[in-house]
Amino acid sequence: MKYFFPIHLDGGNRGCEGIAKGSAILLDQQPEHMLAYCRDVELDTRLGVANYLTLMPCQRESMFIDKLLGAVNRVFHTSQTAKWRQLYPYKSLLRLVEPDDVVLFTGGDMMCYDNNEVIYINNWLHRQGVKSILWGCSMGPENQTKEKLETLFNFSLIYARESLTYDYFKSLGLKQVCLFPDPAFILDPQPYDVPAYLMNNEVVGLNISNYVMGGMSLDGNFAKEVLHLIRHILNDTAYHILLVPHVTWNQPGLNQDDREMACIIRDYFGSPERLHVLDISSLNYCQIRYAISKCRMFVGARTHAVISAYSMCVPSIALGYSIKSRGIARDLGLEERLVVDSRNCPQNGLVSSFDYLMEHENSLREHLREVMPEYKQRTFRIREAISSTIKL
Repeated sequence: MKYFFPIHLDGGNRGCEGIAKGSAILLDQQPEHMLAYCRDVELDTRLGVANYLTLMPCQRESMFIDKLLGAVNRVFHTSQTAKWRQLYPYKSLLRLVEPDDVVLFTGGDMMCYDNNEVIYINNWLHRQGVKSILWGCSMGPENQTKEKLETLFNFSLIYARESLTYDYFKSLGLKQVCLFPDPAFILDPQPYDVPAYLMNNEVVGLNISNYVMGGMSLDGNFAKEVLHLIRHILNDTAYHILLVPHVTWNQPGLNQDDREMACIIRDYFGSPERLHVLDISSLNYCQIRYAISKCRMFVGARTHAVISAYSMCVPSIALGYSIKSRGIARDLGLEERLVVDSRNCPQNGLVSSFDYLMEHENSLREHLREVMPEYKQRTFRIREAISSTIKL
């Protein structure tokens, strides 16, 4: 029996790397028994993902077919063409799946977006009688579609990573749902020689994405809140600020490079000596986690950057825009004001939450130190749910 990861993609999103490594530890199998679809084998090998999973490269010719099917779909607008366009890039991987194998759909929030390949692949597997798991997921009623509802019932197991998603799925009548923390929580930080300014623990880590900023500019309403926060820290405290990129995808149609946003912010402020950008070009997920562990406080947009802060007991604010941020914070017993909705943030709301974070820094750190060991350990209980699913 083998496990397949068709939605791993690559470590250009360090969250994908973190999920892959954490999942491999939870499954406790040799790499040759876990196969992951990968768009950038060289990068994932450098990040160490190949030590955990067998990487299956994206076939180059599939890109031509994908574009061809996309053009046909734009002309004829047929659901069948859309389905094949989503399925085709994964065909080389799916051909290897045997009836007794298990397919895991990682990605965390893949069900929070438009109808996508998860639906089409899962429905295809269901017709083949192959077991599938929606793995470490988040989803809310605002994300629901008819197609998603149908495919949810086709999963052999659904592993929700926070209780808001779990409660929602149970309300739909889904029986095959379990609740455990995100697999990336169990990973250990990997020490390396961090920059000198991180050694005195007087740094606020800040991870910003184009999602929360409303694009690659500083013109949006929430962008103004972020700029206000940075001014507040630089002018009213003695803390350094470390901008921490976490996603480096910059392919056509995938402009999600946090490094670009970090440089835009740094240049806007004229590169003051207390504002730094972490160079993650040679850092893997666990090394970035180590750098975050050296921060006194953290404010993050990317879920797995915030997960690193939580796991290292760093008092944090999640810049949430979906159910995942609220759900994880709730399960950790954190105040709602420590999740800032980037799409509905009142004027001065981010600075207000940060002031609360500073005021309650010590108690928040102690709270995380108290709850985190048991919270992480709970993740390993997914093995029992997998064992029961495989025996069905």
